[in-house]
Amino acid sequence: MAFRLAKYLTLFSLVLSSAATSDQLVLSGPTAFSLADPIMNSSDLAKFNYGRGLFHHVWDVHEHSDGSQSGLGPLYAANSCASCHIRDGRGKAPAHGESSSSYVIAVGIPAQDYGSRPDKTYGSQIQMNAVGAPPEAIVRTTYITTLEKFEDGTTIELRKPKFQISQLAYGELESDAKLSGRLPQQLIGLGYLEAVPAENLYGLADQSDSNGDGVSGRVSIIENGEIGRFGWKASTSSVLHQIAKAASRDMGISTPLFPAYAGDCTLLQPQCLAASLEQPENKATELDGNEARILALYSAKLAVPPRRNISDPNVLSGEDIFERIGCADCHVPMFDQNQPYPSAHTDLLLHDMGDGLRDETFGETALANEWRTPPLWGLGYIQEVNGNQNYLHDGRAKSLAEAIMWHGGEGTSAKEKFRSLSKNERNQLFDYLNSL
Repeated sequence: MAFRLAKYLTLFSLVLSSAATSDQLVLSGPTAFSLADPIMNSSDLAKFNYGRGLFHHVWDVHEHSDGSQSGLGPLYAANSCASCHIRDGRGKAPAHGESSSSYVIAVGIPAQDYGSRPDKTYGSQIQMNAVGAPPEAIVRTTYITTLEKFEDGTTIELRKPKFQISQLAYGELESDAKLSGRLPQQLIGLGYLEAVPAENLYGLADQSDSNGDGVSGRVSIIENGEIGRFGWKASTSSVLHQIAKAASRDMGISTPLFPAYAGDCTLLQPQCLAASLEQPENKATELDGNEARILALYSAKLAVPPRRNISDPNVLSGEDIFERIGCADCHVPMFDQNQPYPSAHTDLLLHDMGDGLRDETFGETALANEWRTPPLWGLGYIQEVNGNQNYLHDGRAKSLAEAIMWHGGEGTSAKEKFRSLSKNERNQLFDYLNSL
């Protein structure tokens, strides 16, 4: 392990000078998630640096003589990739009674056959910003709190978000429409996850729980028959598809994969459609194919920062606890021992996490309770990069302890074993997680 870490740091030192910008990227602090993967040739590194510019580019509107527009919007959640993925890290959950500019409100209609479908008027998410058309609505978040108790008597407050929507600009939502929060995730290590062989994932899956351990993760198979690896529901198969989908839904920016200039506008939003340029047959998309690929390369090649404090006795004890209570059953420590990266700690599978984390937009389908196991690498850097600690799909958890205590379903056994730990053991577990 020490040799692999030394190799990793040596490779980092070779690219720091070329990957650094005016703010001097370093291995800790706010820019810890913004470093280039050390295993890149000079051509890819040049594309990476160009992709960094695309990632931080602030989109605006180009007005046309016929009154239509292209560029940002008409509806949008943010005007740049970096607005949601702050310093290549996470978004921020809304404060009580407020909204957040780096947070997404998904909207869906439960549909038994395929989980969830978009609202006929408002599409797949509520856009609180617009240009040339009215914003869709205002959504404010409040939190319902409950107390949980550890076996040693220590209490912990858990909060669950509730979304209040007002100022609907295009009529009412469908009567059975549901809202769900989405916290943008950090981008480090995506290329590594994309490269994990399919047979590794199938080898980890145990959909019928044949070994009786209560864990029965399944591979996500999406509409085109490919394996879903990205997003909270493992709903996209590649980094390119994930960034193209986000460009369309979050910024109203067209790409060859999502060519509509109107982005998330629907046919029942005539003001939105009228504001958007109708794409002529020979008109290029706002983000062309090459630019989309370069942006995907940038997102895929953001390096995972190295582990810290790996020889600390508390960290070593915490690692034993992590495995003993069952965290490693889903947060699998390692895919490939020959890679110089720190461990991903994910199986990329969908797991039933219980009713406490149910996504109501998916109704009674299996996907309502299922979430992709998020990688744990970089946990110890989140506070430094983003200035907060928001965890789980909607950012409800403000600490690692809260995140663990929300585990249900297949995570119930691990949660209950965590509940029974002493305060010292819990702190050792946190020391381990923060070393990742």
